[in-house]
Amino acid sequence: MTRKVLTFPGQEKDRRRRESLARYAILDTPREADFDDIVALASAACGMPVALISLLDGHRQWFKAETGLGRNETPLSSSICAHAVEQRDLFIIPDTTKDARTAGNPLVTGERHIRFYAGMPLETPDGTALGTLCVLDTKPNALTPVQALTLRTLARQVMTQLELRRALKERRESDRRNAAILESAVDYGIIAMDLTGHVTSWSAGAERILGWTEAEMIGRHANVFFTSRDEADGVAEREMGAALLHGRGSDERWHKRRDGSTFWASGEMMPLRDAHGTPEGFIKILRDRTAERLAAERQRADAAFMRGVLASSNDCIKVLDLDANLTFMSEGGLRVMEVSDFSAIRGCPWPDFWEAQGNRDARAAVAAAKAGGVGRFQGTARTMAGHLRWWDVQVTPIRDAEGRPERLLSVSRDITVQKAAEQDVVASGQRWRDLFTGMQEGFFLGEIVRDAGGRPVDYRFLEINPAFAAQSGLPVDSIGRTMRSLVPDIPLWLIDTYARIVDTGEPRLFEVQVPELHRWFEVRARKDAGQRFTCLFLDITDRKRTETRRAAMIALGDRLRDVSDAAAIGPIVGEILGRTLDLSHAGYAAVDPERETVTVAQGWTAPGLTSLTGLHHLREYGSYVDDLKAGTTVLIEDVRQDPRTEGERARMAAIDVVSLVNMPILERGRFVTLFFALKSVPHAWAPEEVAFLRNVADRARAAVARLEAEEQQRVLNLELSHRMRNTLAMVQSIANQTMRGATDVETARNVLAARLVALGRSHDLLLGGAIGSTGLTALVASAVELHRDRPERFLLEGPDLAVGPKCALSLSLMLHELATNAAKYGALSLPTGQVSVVWSLRPGDGETRLHLCWSEAGGPLVAAPTRTGFGTRLICRGLASNFDGAATLEYRATGVVCTITAPLSGLQAEDAPSRGR
Repeated sequence: MTRKVLTFPGQEKDRRRRESLARYAILDTPREADFDDIVALASAACGMPVALISLLDGHRQWFKAETGLGRNETPLSSSICAHAVEQRDLFIIPDTTKDARTAGNPLVTGERHIRFYAGMPLETPDGTALGTLCVLDTKPNALTPVQALTLRTLARQVMTQLELRRALKERRESDRRNAAILESAVDYGIIAMDLTGHVTSWSAGAERILGWTEAEMIGRHANVFFTSRDEADGVAEREMGAALLHGRGSDERWHKRRDGSTFWASGEMMPLRDAHGTPEGFIKILRDRTAERLAAERQRADAAFMRGVLASSNDCIKVLDLDANLTFMSEGGLRVMEVSDFSAIRGCPWPDFWEAQGNRDARAAVAAAKAGGVGRFQGTARTMAGHLRWWDVQVTPIRDAEGRPERLLSVSRDITVQKAAEQDVVASGQRWRDLFTGMQEGFFLGEIVRDAGGRPVDYRFLEINPAFAAQSGLPVDSIGRTMRSLVPDIPLWLIDTYARIVDTGEPRLFEVQVPELHRWFEVRARKDAGQRFTCLFLDITDRKRTETRRAAMIALGDRLRDVSDAAAIGPIVGEILGRTLDLSHAGYAAVDPERETVTVAQGWTAPGLTSLTGLHHLREYGSYVDDLKAGTTVLIEDVRQDPRTEGERARMAAIDVVSLVNMPILERGRFVTLFFALKSVPHAWAPEEVAFLRNVADRARAAVARLEAEEQQRVLNLELSHRMRNTLAMVQSIANQTMRGATDVETARNVLAARLVALGRSHDLLLGGAIGSTGLTALVASAVELHRDRPERFLLEGPDLAVGPKCALSLSLMLHELATNAAKYGALSLPTGQVSVVWSLRPGDGETRLHLCWSEAGGPLVAAPTRTGFGTRLICRGLASNFDGAATLEYRATGVVCTITAPLSGLQAEDAPSRGR
């Protein structure tokens, strides 16, 4: 029996007090001015000769600071503070000689003659009283309200100081540990940078890998250890952008050392954020992977050579791991086996493939090869296209350097022609011998059993062959027994069908399903003598499954054709999959490959089972995550026995999963979607089922792609419409401006023609994206030239600066948009209107910035629009961000004002924007 230790409230408080004091590490520390100042202030404010910061520790009270007492501790038995800590507020004894708790205290009866006490408990944030800040007097006394407030305030200051001491100690210890970790991680280069990519910290591992010391690298840009090509392509900047956008930027590429040599490294870049979550820099972690890279390249070269050799062979050459899972198939093998997508069968258990075809010799052949010998057998199997072939199969070990089998080589040779010739010879002599017992189709002779009224109620077996016993699962000795005695719930329609054949003499051809066996049979029945009938059973399960899958693909295409919402695709796909393959769960999930999580938005779940909707961590369901990231389909027949999942059987059972197919969908090599099909019972996944799953997954991805393309086309149509309206408004404005200033029709015609030609050239420039580096003055003048119908229309003022192609096109588009709007609604719509474009360079946050202001005057009164149009969004959100700039629009009553700011580096960047952007 376990003994229960009794504790009392006082003991529990003492224990918590001692634990709290240990965390603060304050006991028996030297005097500190901050605490001495507090007791001095308390003594002065309250007019008391004695003031103490008293901490209760076991059997003593220790004074962190004191004035007027002359001691640093006293026994707890003489402590008045022990009574004060039991209170939640200020504790006052006006006359200690008249209070039963203190009348006999040595501090009262002894030489100190303490007659007055006031103490404020020092409470931790969790409510534990460590001691008090107290004042004492040698005569009875009292505190004024101001003195009481002062004592409470100073007590809080004592706890503030204690909290600061504890936090500082923990911070120093954390800094020490972090420094030790960084110094010990010599295999990793750990580099901290500011938001512009300049180095602020450089670890010992970085010095060892890259060659530069920290002193040499502080303040230098990270481009110094990127290759010149990557520096020109802005790789470092793209990594920083990816880190800010996605929380992480990963890459594997060649990097440069101090001595000029290059090495292959894997890198991760993550943002550093302040306490408010605002990015303040980056940290990059590098690891030298050169040896692994070169080894991989050599391995790829060797593999390419072997593939070339094997591609010339017409044999199906496969490599199996020691668990007999398929890992490789030669190009010739893919051809003769009619495999269109090897990834769909990679990892499949090879003996299971043969056993599904009815051949059990494969496991014996594998066992012989694993023992160091040669396994060989012959048998029939269908290609992935469904064509039946005869194969001669040989399995031999692939040995390691010490002669031990590490993999298995399986060579299958197509001997269909040879076997066909042999079988023709055998069939010619066997065709009419022992037809009944030797036939592969199921056969039985039955007799109808009727009740007294002549109604059919059952049938009795008179003869059966072994094939029928194997097909139906009935014992061979069923002769003489009725069907209901063997299968009590036999459907009545089947008995009635046989009775009609006997009654009418008309043969029947129909299909019957045996759910317990998961099989379908085609039945050919005809009348025999009397009440007898004969039945020939043909197993058509494969054909029915093929028809079911074909019908499912047709239904899937019909339902996905009219889908307009991507969220509806998952439930449709899951439902069709689930009902076609008799699944427990099906659907697809969005993948976060960095966090190794999947999110099931709305999958399909069989009735009565647990839904998978929600977030799941892949590692919690098995050890096959890396296979999925590599694009390998994972097939597991029984999660309770597979080594990849047997440790998670409880978690699998909680969601009713026993067998699974997890099929990864990769986009540009990145694992983005998981397509899953699950069963609540063990199941050996056939290649045809996996191929069906792959086809459904492709249809689903195609449907998603269609919706994405339609959305993109909608956006392009909106932009085209916007451009067309602006062009028409521009032509109208040019015509109005030209006619206002023309002196005759001929002059107006020539000026109008010239301006329309210039408008065409401008649109070719804007739509083609052909602007290169140019001067800012020329760029602005060119953008507004179409609207200059008189010299004073525009005031352009500012220094001439070089503008890079990236900024040039975006800035031209913005000025074009502003001028178009001014011609339609603003200053350029009236003859008196005027526009000034003024720009200058101003100092910014560590970098010079361009400040450009478009200001309209003399036009109609302006009111802010009630909604934001496409052009406004284009100016403020789209184009300005292309050169790291920002744009704001003000709708002043006197005219529109647009202010554009950008760093000089963004203004002069050389990388041009993509065409068609």
